[in-house]
Amino acid sequence: MGYTTTIRSKRQRIVAALDIGTSKICCLIAKTSPAPEWFEGKGEAVQFEVLGCDHTRAEGLKAGMIAHLDSAEHCIRQAVDSAERMAGVTVEDVHVAVTSGRLKSESFSASVALPSGAVRDEDVMRLLAGGRQYAARDKRTVLHALPMSYRLDDNGGISEPHGMCGERLSVDLHTVTADEVAMRNIMLCVERCHLGVASLVAAPYASALSVLTADEAKLGAAVIDFGAGTTTLAVFVDGHFIHADAIALGGNAITTDIARSLAAPIEHAERLKTLHGSAFATLSDEREIITYPCVGGLAQGSLNQITKAQLAIIIRPRVEEILDLMRRRLAASGMAAEVTQHLVLTGGGSQLTGLAELAANMFGRPARLGRPRGMSGLPAAAGAPDFAAGIGLLLHWARGDDKLSTRAEQRFLRTGTGYFARVGEWIRDNF
Repeated sequence: MGYTTTIRSKRQRIVAALDIGTSKICCLIAKTSPAPEWFEGKGEAVQFEVLGCDHTRAEGLKAGMIAHLDSAEHCIRQAVDSAERMAGVTVEDVHVAVTSGRLKSESFSASVALPSGAVRDEDVMRLLAGGRQYAARDKRTVLHALPMSYRLDDNGGISEPHGMCGERLSVDLHTVTADEVAMRNIMLCVERCHLGVASLVAAPYASALSVLTADEAKLGAAVIDFGAGTTTLAVFVDGHFIHADAIALGGNAITTDIARSLAAPIEHAERLKTLHGSAFATLSDEREIITYPCVGGLAQGSLNQITKAQLAIIIRPRVEEILDLMRRRLAASGMAAEVTQHLVLTGGGSQLTGLAELAANMFGRPARLGRPRGMSGLPAAAGAPDFAAGIGLLLHWARGDDKLSTRAEQRFLRTGTGYFARVGEWIRDNF
């Protein structure tokens, strides 16, 4: 990892991140520079200065998927144009965070014979390309293929096998895949804005990179990102990303529950949730009264009343349903559930009062609210949990985890003119 980030920091670059969410589209444009020698960044040899940042309300998206191409394209153009004007630069390609396409996490082993009796670059590339090819079956797009550890013959736990002797090289690989059609439609939408797709990154991975501390990632932690239309999960242990999952249920479902229960307009239901919503009802909430208009009642000036405690009773079942689904998904993941010591909650929906306490009770593990890492030039508003994925996209670029395996795919699978071919061309041009 250190090797990759050192290469990336050789000269200044402009990196653009695009987080396409269900409720908002966020664009970040940052300038990279090498970290000073005194900076102890655990392999992060790149520092970012945010030049431009903008977000717009998303339209044409449902649970992170493109539902209306023209509307989604208009919103992406708006966010990118505003960020470009603020930064004073024009970007050619963007790194995109995705939550749609039924994200699937898979871990498996692959092995290859070593004809020369030692590990060469070609052997590692052949091994990783084979792993990607296996993961891409059933019309799936491989977003990530990350080597966890290598084995030489019967010797395991090797992190860097290059140049070592042996007869057979094996790798434990973690792949994250998504439906090919969903990814094609996201790429089509971005390309219609005259932008190239530099990479597609699983949003839970990006969010985790921006909110986890080094110790949490080492000891084992799960990051739950509460979005508007999706809730995603990412698990880290020993500094490695080992599991991802997503469900098509998020904060919008809570808003809809409030609107239906109270017969209130959607925008007022969202306001009630944001300003007064809570996962727990306290004694003082019984006495605090909130007024809201009923559907179609604004013209007549009719207002209804509800206590904060009654609002919490409406919100609680849906929050418990989302948390219970994530708990079941985590439990079904096997090893990922065993290594998870802490929970970190992020995303816009994580700001609901009392959510961390409820999650800690349901999962039986300590939970905290995770805010994204600060960056130079980042507006204060962009330090909120709902910007975690956008900031994580920049950190993912700095890590360069997928660089070797993407190059491996290029060299051995010859994918032609698709997404990975363009990524390969970009890597060859820049490195």
